[in-house]
Amino acid sequence: MKLNNLQIIRGISALLVCCFHFRGCINFENIQLGDILFGKGNIGVPVFFVISGFIMTFTTRKLDLSTNISKEITLFYKRRIIRIVPLYYLLTFIWMAIGGSFLLYFDPGTVSRLIYSVLFLPQNNTFPVLYVGWSLNFEMFFYLVFGVSLLFKKKRYYFIIAFFIFTYILGLLFTFKNAYLLMVTNFSNLFFVLGIIFALLLDKVSIPKNKAILISVIGIVSFVVYLFTPAINNHFLKLLVVALFVLSFLLFDYTLRLKGNRFLVFLGDISYSLYLVHPFVELYFRKFKVDGYFNIPYFIFKIIIAIVVAAFFYYLVEKKITKYLKLKLNA
Repeated sequence: MKLNNLQIIRGISALLVCCFHFRGCINFENIQLGDILFGKGNIGVPVFFVISGFIMTFTTRKLDLSTNISKEITLFYKRRIIRIVPLYYLLTFIWMAIGGSFLLYFDPGTVSRLIYSVLFLPQNNTFPVLYVGWSLNFEMFFYLVFGVSLLFKKKRYYFIIAFFIFTYILGLLFTFKNAYLLMVTNFSNLFFVLGIIFALLLDKVSIPKNKAILISVIGIVSFVVYLFTPAINNHFLKLLVVALFVLSFLLFDYTLRLKGNRFLVFLGDISYSLYLVHPFVELYFRKFKVDGYFNIPYFIFKIIIAIVVAAFFYYLVEKKITKYLKLKLNA
């Protein structure tokens, strides 16, 4: 089954994060336009988490785990590492180099930040070297737990859902100071759980067309309202809004069978590259100063450049490295 609309929502999420980080140039003295439009653009990250939970379940739900389970777990980890690590490492080292402080990251006082970054380990009050990598810490932790869940075979989804709910409750009951434990017990992990539930639900339940349309309209409208209403900022409300938004696009695939716009599908294809490369575009354009409302077309131009750079890295780096490593590592 081709999930074009799931790709589209990936692209939308990556664009929202770009706009969130680029928004400063369209904050004017008389109107903070950037904050009004994209102050909540970071909602793209929890949308990514829901998609990850869905995709991991969707692609592994028919695995035969009755024999050679260790081989399946190893294969799962290989594929996740190939998908995430090479481009992230490459761009991390490029970020270090263009900052003119490459060797400083190997200084005894600061080398820990680099080590934590490449091991996908969080640090208190410190972002990874390539700052958007903080969300990949959550992704890699989710993959770690998901791989372990395969040991539970048919009960694996019960295990992983129970695990994340239990760890979240643990975080409510106890105050942790350790950065890793703060991540393990973080509310954000529940977005992965949502994705798992959607994959299991849509595999078993067929939603009628009229109900799918109604859910999709409610999901998209509620997402837009949440996005442009700064006063609304509740964890569980965000969970509900993101859930309905992702479900809307899943229903476009499962029930409504919409093909989806090619350009938006393309944005979904390059979404990982776009997420990782857009900080470089923002960094480069800081050297230019644009006055007044000319910043609006300037903002749009930066988005276009980010898409072009992301497409370059997707086709010439991400796809090629992934293909090569899959062959080399039999993944």
